[in-house]
Amino acid sequence: MMQNVSTEKAVRNQIASARMEGFRFSDKSVELIKKYTDNSISHDELLAAVARLCAKRA
Repeated sequence: MMQNVSTEKAVRNQIASARMEGFRFSDKSVELIKKYTDNSISHDELLAAVARLCAKRA
């Protein structure tokens, strides 16, 4: 039987799963994903923000 899971809980679960695999996320990255899943930003805006973050690290 499937349970209804809130988007926020689903995001938290996926982040926790990725962290168990050794991935790390900045607070800014988590904030961007939450904004995207809440439809506060578009896919193009998400990609542009991620590209800017990656450019700063290079």
